Amino acid sequence: MSPARPDAEGAGGPLLRLAAPELDDLLRLVLRRAPGAEWATFARFGWRETARGLVLTLAALDPPEPGDLDEGIRDIKIAAPYLRRIALAAESHPLAVGLVHSHPDEAAPRPSALDDEMDAYLAAYVADFAPGRPFASLILSRVEGEIALSGRVFLNGSWHGIERVSAERRPDIRAWPGGERPAPAPMPPERVARLTSAFGREAYQRLQRSTVALIGAGGTGSAAIPILARAGVGRLIVVDADHASESNLERLHGSTPGDAADAVPKVAIARRHVASMAPDVTVEAWFGRLPQPEILDAVLQADVLMGCTDQHSSRLAVADVAARYALPAIDCGGLIEGRDGVVTGQIIQLVRFLAADPCPACRGMISTVRLRQELLSPEERLTAAQQAAEAIARGERPDPIATAIPQIDTVGYITTTAGTLAAGYVVGWLTGRFDPRFERLQLDLVAESLGAVDRPQRWRPDCACGRVRGQADQAIDPPPVQPPPHWPEPRRLA
Repeated sequence: MSPARPDAEGAGGPLLRLAAPELDDLLRLVLRRAPGAEWATFARFGWRETARGLVLTLAALDPPEPGDLDEGIRDIKIAAPYLRRIALAAESHPLAVGLVHSHPDEAAPRPSALDDEMDAYLAAYVADFAPGRPFASLILSRVEGEIALSGRVFLNGSWHGIERVSAERRPDIRAWPGGERPAPAPMPPERVARLTSAFGREAYQRLQRSTVALIGAGGTGSAAIPILARAGVGRLIVVDADHASESNLERLHGSTPGDAADAVPKVAIARRHVASMAPDVTVEAWFGRLPQPEILDAVLQADVLMGCTDQHSSRLAVADVAARYALPAIDCGGLIEGRDGVVTGQIIQLVRFLAADPCPACRGMISTVRLRQELLSPEERLTAAQQAAEAIARGERPDPIATAIPQIDTVGYITTTAGTLAAGYVVGWLTGRFDPRFERLQLDLVAESLGAVDRPQRWRPDCACGRVRGQADQAIDPPPVQPPPHWPEPRRLA
């Protein structure tokens, strides 16, 4: 069994997702003998097979112990005890096994004849003690200040070349399919001249090859979408299961009265809006909800995920995807507070969800009552409302689940501000030019100095979010939100 050298631009090749702190540990370890010599480590990966190809996520390292690798030579020689230890460990976990090794600085991460021989042996060896699981072989090196990474995955009897790498907040890590340098990026168009003047030509090129997924195309989502499109993000995946209505028009960017009259899907409005301003940006429009499997498969292709619904169920799903599949996310929302006819607060909240961040349940952001209400079917909502009315008529306090879902009172300038700010931070991540210095940012537009506060929070020891990081579909803990049977089947707009 000899590994086939993958084509540089093959279809359906695996996507590799990398999150800190595992990525930081990996780079420190395998580059420890740079610039001139190689080093290696075994690693564990979660994975998900999608219609678009395999998604692989770095979950943990199994680093070498003294004597496991030969330090007396410049390349890689693995001792038998290291192999046996990896085999024994794999019997106690369901994750895929892989080997990651470095090449010297400025050397392409192209597999050598020795690498081909080693990969063929290890793929057969791993198949004996972890049948049915992928075996991943990755090579990385530093080339002109960036991390160049190539790789291949053995699964179901054949090799698949890794085509894309998405590293959390690290746009300097690029895939070199088959170990070959990617084609030069296109020159920026004149319409992004101010962005390139501020951030540099390379920033636009990073945006152009990036993908952003947005859950929600209403007030906040419809404000974020044109910011990302005008900046030059190459692909947008937009997800929403709602149609335009008369009450949406005040805050739904790109909408017209005709859209409300015709009940046009919000994702169709978003796609049309982008086409009118940035026709070179690809918009993939989905009528559906996260975490429906088809929607999950779609958003996993993104480099950043944006939560723009202000729903508890959606916020839980976004954070779970961020942790489980190493997909960095920003959740945004807004709220008006008032008393006795006077507005007392106009709140905007941006929450960072990286793989190692606590989930919204840990942060105290989730109401179990509100979560159950959001997942009720229309029939269940009607029954609950009737039960609540009957309880009130009897002078009793109704079950909180039986009360109507509270309407979030907000207006266009608040949702626009929230969506625009969040999109700006996404641009910072994708370009590598700046990083959000907050975990949970809250602003009050009518408070002194905007009342800005950051609220760093910690994991709850009993919460699953600290256990599922990078484990993808192989995590023992199930996702916190399951799509209820009454949700319509998702569909991609043609």
